[in-house]
Amino acid sequence: MNNDIPHDVIKNLLFEIICAIDSSEYQISIKEIEDHIEAGKIMEFLGKRISIVQLTSNEYELINEELKNLLDVARPNIERYWGMKNSGLCFLASLIIEEFWK
Repeated sequence: MNNDIPHDVIKNLLFEIICAIDSSEYQISIKEIEDHIEAGKIMEFLGKRISIVQLTSNEYELINEELKNLLDVARPNIERYWGMKNSGLCFLASLIIEEFWK
């Protein structure tokens, strides 16, 4: 896990994403997630769409930056490697696990 962000912060963020997926209220495409990651604004996007834990601005920036770096690696293989075709939130949760759960 990335040492700059506390384990509990990432765990709570993942729980909130899972709750949003479970509610079926949020239909967010993989393309939307990719676009917001690429723009370096995924955390701000999430903050407007789903309830997320209170993170510091430094944690927002770090998560945005780390996910943007990972997206370049993940993008060509989303369906084949990641096994996802539909849910942007499932894709985002997978990216967070990949990047921060080490």
